[in-house]
Amino acid sequence: MVRAKEVLTRGLWAVALAWGGYVTWQLHQVVRARQEKKSEGYPQYEDLKKSGIVCICMLVAQNFFKLGFAPIARALITKKPRWSHQVWGAKVQRCCDALFKCGYYTVMMVWLLSFLRGEAWVPWVLGGSGETRFCWTDGLPFQPMNEDLKQYYLVAVGYHLCEVAMHMTSFGLPDFWEMLLHHTVTCFLVSFSYLLNYQRIGSLVLLLHGCTDIFIYMSKFLVDIGNVYLITLSYLSLISSYGYFRIYVFPMYVMKSAWVESLQVAGVEAHAAWGFLNFALCILLLLHMYWFSLIIKIGMNFRKTGEARDMVANLSKMDMQDKKQS
Repeated sequence: MVRAKEVLTRGLWAVALAWGGYVTWQLHQVVRARQEKKSEGYPQYEDLKKSGIVCICMLVAQNFFKLGFAPIARALITKKPRWSHQVWGAKVQRCCDALFKCGYYTVMMVWLLSFLRGEAWVPWVLGGSGETRFCWTDGLPFQPMNEDLKQYYLVAVGYHLCEVAMHMTSFGLPDFWEMLLHHTVTCFLVSFSYLLNYQRIGSLVLLLHGCTDIFIYMSKFLVDIGNVYLITLSYLSLISSYGYFRIYVFPMYVMKSAWVESLQVAGVEAHAAWGFLNFALCILLLLHMYWFSLIIKIGMNFRKTGEARDMVANLSKMDMQDKKQS
């Protein structure tokens, strides 16, 4: 079963990388043609320079945060006798990373909600009063760009590039390929959707993911600290938000809009890379369902044993590998 999962994950990553690379040149031609047709107001390649700066700043900030917070994390996470030093170190690093990312997503969601809630394309299930079909109106692909959304998007692109760079340093972790697939697909989605001016539907994807990520990283931060009350509260928040946003809202509203409303409202001629972008959304849904099953198992294991365990990262596998080598 584990071997089948690894083969599937690596295969999907290879397909996503090859397909995404193949459509990149086609999209470049489409973007250039649109930029020439409407030079003002349409996304420019030069905009992504800011994303590159954000990526570098995030890399520096995250590494400095690890150095500063690591002693506190070691004090919070008491090393258990059965843990190898490798596993304890991985748990300390996870604690630092999780707190940094929880803070990042909290700030980003406050920023996003501050200007997005009143927009016509935000449905009631995401706190708005509009309809998702407005993602595809107003002259797509030459929709007027919301300046706040543009700046938010450029920061998000930079952050996800940083995620890929940081992830490449964690090759030995058991969930390496699942996370690499996720990061690769996400980078394609945020960068392509910006350059193709699909920022409205992209903002909904970023919103529902970001709201869930706050609780994901809060739970990762608390899982090894040992406070049962906080772990239980974070777990209930996690499973509620994950089930609502990623298992219900994502396919029933956002993916449905990208698959159906995009063609009904704007027509086929207004879209580029429609097949690849929807393939990428399907990959995200598949990963969501897999991780949601692990989250449920975490709760069942905690209820049965009273021990909190992150089955997504599954650092016990690293412990077993470390003991075999020693």
